[in-house]
Amino acid sequence: VDQDADTSPCPIHPFSVWTAMQRLARIAHHVVGVDDPASFNPLTVTPTAAASPIMELLRAKIAKLAKERSALKTELLKQSGDAKIQDVTVEMAINGARSIKSMVTETSDLDANSGIFYRGMSLYDVNKALPKAPGGESGLPEAALWLLLTGEVPTQDECKAFTAELHRRSEVPKSVYDTISAMPKDTHPMTQLSVAMLALQPYSKFTAQYNEGMKKNAYWEWALEDALDVIAKSPVVAAFIYRRSFADGQVPQYDDKMDWAGNFAQMLGINSDEKFKECTRLYLMLHADHEGGNVSAHTTHL
Repeated sequence: VDQDADTSPCPIHPFSVWTAMQRLARIAHHVVGVDDPASFNPLTVTPTAAASPIMELLRAKIAKLAKERSALKTELLKQSGDAKIQDVTVEMAINGARSIKSMVTETSDLDANSGIFYRGMSLYDVNKALPKAPGGESGLPEAALWLLLTGEVPTQDECKAFTAELHRRSEVPKSVYDTISAMPKDTHPMTQLSVAMLALQPYSKFTAQYNEGMKKNAYWEWALEDALDVIAKSPVVAAFIYRRSFADGQVPQYDDKMDWAGNFAQMLGINSDEKFKECTRLYLMLHADHEGGNVSAHTTHL
């Protein structure tokens, strides 16, 4: 021990102690999740404020699917938890985990021979089965999102209500526009989009609920809320960025009578051709998910 060292305690501001204690209390509350740990159910659907009928239906479907898959996971771990999947070579590791089977996913899958699947359906079958815009042939991206979330192809009425839900969430705060506008117009569009998405953080419903002591079994619901908010706002933000970077800065008016992708296509202001809207719908539906494989491999198959 250095006898000359100053061992006097560092002064700690009372507010810092109070803040740390509050933070620790919140963390403990989240970890425990409930007053009675024995009654903890990670798949309970908890009520949220002003939930629309379509959101209540969506959450119920996700909760049901999660309950089934949770039981399957438990059984799989019990029966085959120590089963060997494959051998891993040095070459496989050096070449970016090539051919290493290390992911469990059900939303999408990329097979080297048969291509891409959403929830067990080929993209061809997905496009054929999904609801479409009037007179269109391309499956709607929001319908693909419903399929990925629930494992079910939505009905026309479910898809229509889900589209309306996304429109309801589409308003972008002025602060986000101001943040984008503060960047030079020649800033790369993806940089602008990334900054804009981060600028939405103060409006996170998950964060607000977490700071109020949200129970851990409600995490998924509020993560879903934030995810849908971002999906709803992304076309508006992307159109704003496109128009300021490559056009006159004037964004065509939002049209909530159209589908999610069709409205995005018209907000880009490139043309009013229905074929362009159909191309946009198809492109976004095909790229709705790539969690089942390498991104570049996904793109190559497309």
